[in-house]
Amino acid sequence: MKIFQPNWVHHDEKSIFSIDIHPSGERFATGGQGCDSGRVVIWNMAPVLSEEAEANKSIPRVLCQMDNHLACVNCVRWSGNGLMLASGGDDKLVMIWKKTLSGSGGGIGAFGGGGGKSVEHWRCISTLRGHAGDVLDLAWSPQDRWIASCSVDNTIIIWDAQQFPKIVHVLKGHTGLVKGVTWDPVGKFVASQSDDRSLKVWKTTDWSCFKTITEPFEECGGTTHILRLSWSPDGQYLVSAHAMNGGGPTAQIIERDGWKCDKDFVGHRKAVTCVRFHNSILKRSAPKTNKLQQYCCLAVGARDRSLSIWLTALQRPLVVIHDLFQDSILDLSWSCDGYTLLTCSGDGHIACLQFTAQELGTPLSEEDKNILYQRMYGKNANIDLTAQAEKEMIVENSDFLNVSKSNPLPPTLIPQQQPQLGGKRDDGGKVAQTSSHAVAIKSSSSLTAPTPILKQIETKTADGKRRITPMFIPLNDDNGPVSHTTNNLPSSIEFGSKSSETSNVEMKQLAHEEPTIIPPPIVRTGDESTGPIGSKLDNRLKKMATAPPQKAEPLSVPTDLQYAPSSTIQPAPNQKLMERTRQPATYPTGKAAVIQGHSFKAFGEIRVQIQNNTVKTSYGTLSRVVGVVVNAQRVEKKIWETVVGSPVVCFAVGAKYAIVCSQDHTIRMVDIKTGTPVFPVLSLTSPAVLSAFSSNSKLAGVVTESGILRIWSVPEKAVLLSSSCAEIMSGSFVTILHVSDQGMPFIVLSNGSSYSYCRKLDSWMLINSADPVIRHGLIGNKANAPVRNIKAYPLSTIQSYGNFSGPKTNSFAELHSASWQTSAAIAFIENQIKICEMIASPSELKYWYSMLGFQLALNGSEEKIRQVLDDLLGASHSLDTRMGDDNDRSVLGISKQLLMEDVLNHLKTQTKWQRIYTEYLDQLKFLKERDGGRDKPLME
Repeated sequence: MKIFQPNWVHHDEKSIFSIDIHPSGERFATGGQGCDSGRVVIWNMAPVLSEEAEANKSIPRVLCQMDNHLACVNCVRWSGNGLMLASGGDDKLVMIWKKTLSGSGGGIGAFGGGGGKSVEHWRCISTLRGHAGDVLDLAWSPQDRWIASCSVDNTIIIWDAQQFPKIVHVLKGHTGLVKGVTWDPVGKFVASQSDDRSLKVWKTTDWSCFKTITEPFEECGGTTHILRLSWSPDGQYLVSAHAMNGGGPTAQIIERDGWKCDKDFVGHRKAVTCVRFHNSILKRSAPKTNKLQQYCCLAVGARDRSLSIWLTALQRPLVVIHDLFQDSILDLSWSCDGYTLLTCSGDGHIACLQFTAQELGTPLSEEDKNILYQRMYGKNANIDLTAQAEKEMIVENSDFLNVSKSNPLPPTLIPQQQPQLGGKRDDGGKVAQTSSHAVAIKSSSSLTAPTPILKQIETKTADGKRRITPMFIPLNDDNGPVSHTTNNLPSSIEFGSKSSETSNVEMKQLAHEEPTIIPPPIVRTGDESTGPIGSKLDNRLKKMATAPPQKAEPLSVPTDLQYAPSSTIQPAPNQKLMERTRQPATYPTGKAAVIQGHSFKAFGEIRVQIQNNTVKTSYGTLSRVVGVVVNAQRVEKKIWETVVGSPVVCFAVGAKYAIVCSQDHTIRMVDIKTGTPVFPVLSLTSPAVLSAFSSNSKLAGVVTESGILRIWSVPEKAVLLSSSCAEIMSGSFVTILHVSDQGMPFIVLSNGSSYSYCRKLDSWMLINSADPVIRHGLIGNKANAPVRNIKAYPLSTIQSYGNFSGPKTNSFAELHSASWQTSAAIAFIENQIKICEMIASPSELKYWYSMLGFQLALNGSEEKIRQVLDDLLGASHSLDTRMGDDNDRSVLGISKQLLMEDVLNHLKTQTKWQRIYTEYLDQLKFLKERDGGRDKPLME
């Protein structure tokens, strides 16, 4: 630490009552007494910090001197952006100064000191008149929205810094001279201290007195010229001047949490006159534990002419300097870099203290500071007062009057499902009908979040038995294949896991099945709820409840459900199903592995069984492929059988066909009802590791060890896609394969990345990866439970299989605070929209347009909002000639007007967008009237 007093900084031997360093650190201002008036001087900082600059006569010391105040200047303060300087004095005035071009200031308020030539020209752009007595202290609010001034007239005046000299409010309540004022760094409060032995905290929402604190000041005797209090940069501590504890002078610490007053800074022999927190939150490693500490730094000045520096992480002062001046310390100011402290005294001198990072610590970046604010207050310091200004905005559109003032909820992908669509029964047994119109016009953004995975639907059958159905767990319905044996599947593994012994058990669908969301339960008669299927629901529910949501789930595994050891190779025609036991789990390795034992997969009532190496012949060992039908009494009956000359490594079953892949690279397509071949035997360069059917069972696909991908249209007996995964595998292998009804493959690799192939672009589309934008987007928009419905929500289903880690920061608040978040979120959402268009997923397209509207309403710019709305309006209604002649009024069958309506619904939650909302709503109404209102009605 260095201490020095530049003796050339003075007011002609008159008192200096205030000092403040410019945010750029290049200059500082002093205020005090002049020869015959109040004086404000702007000084060059370079000669203070550097001996070389001080000795260089070509470097100016005084930049500008303003002698406009008629009486002593008590306070000078720079605005947060450094464009303006405020000064207040005994002439009851507050003057606002702004730098002008050389020679353009002219007249009053723009001249150099002592009649010499001014280096810089600062002009008084506004004079604020409102106080009836001396102005003693000033404070700019965060983002320079307001400036507060306090006076000996017992009041604090809040001025509108955007419309000088407009008065926002006059705060009355003190019964003595008000000698200090400071702002809460997040803009919620402003605090003042007075000679009436009280400190008051005022709310900025309605400017009412929120809290009056008197206990620490009851013993205070006498007074000081000023009482400059300060709020810590994290907003947690408010430190006052001139308090007493046990008869000794202190600087009282008031905690924001409960406004407790049980701590203070002690040691000064006379009353504390001013305190000033360091502008930044600091961090450093603790000396003994090496643990990262976050803390604040405070300078305290007193009438005993001493200065102390405190860190909130220490119980003792970091530095104490006695007899720094010949008179009381009256003001303090920290530089923007945090390592320089200037202080001034009534004796007319200033002192400069220079610290090092080792002594004070390192300031938190603005991004980290905002993350901290977000965690503690749910607010970003950069936008807090903008939101306050929005609250004061006049509502011009009646649609905004009924908008909820609570935080807007993001849209949900899966609509909330009603247990009974027709209505609900009241106590009298009558059916209460719901309004179908209200449901019809509800936008996706107004739907509540998906039901957590533990929620159940409970209904009663006609004979009084209960049926419990878990929500959002993939089960079979009439639209998809049926398997009664999913409870016996081997546990899945997490992507990238190297251990096969500690993997969590997680239930999953068979490779050929299409996960679906359970529809509202249908009441059935009979005792079917007591059968094997009903008994397995509870087991599935319990296991899904403990399964981590982001596990990779290889849906195709070499070993499926196994029969118990039996002396017979195949069941008798009327033999009931045997009990099945779990075999040791086999994990995908990217290599084709022979299916061990007996395995089957089913679609509806038909099962296809694989029995490898069960027939010994003189030509070699054969494997059986058997078709079995299961009746309502769960009795098996064999309907066909065929043999293959090589062990089966993977197979899949659809509604009409089964695909069987062997170790000798061959592929067979058979009819599941007759077992007859549909294709001749096909052969690829390596054995298949995965096979799958589309949900409509018309398309079949395989992936081989070497990455060859084939998709065939089975009814047309033609190849639909012939490509290779080798260009994206990069040392990994394919663990999951899905084929959409449109013939688009979705694959998930062992490293967690997922892709889909677009034939139109002849390229792989990236669906999920370790890309920071994708990770941020998926975590920020993640639903309560992973979506696993490949038919309705293919994009979300595939993206749910990744296991990429969350943000590296220790604070969850980074998800909503840093400056890059908005651009990253919008880039991610727009890419999701384009993927939905390519894979033809209309439900997800509507959801992501709604999410785009939600994001733009909260953090978007006017330019971006107009761009999105113009695109939805169409080329004929856009001023952007680059849009061309695209007059398509729908996307994937969804009217662009409906998508635009959903975006406007989100803009309606923010008053600041009301003019854009009104402008585009009028255009939308015009289009609907012109088109005869063939779409749904506008939001009302």
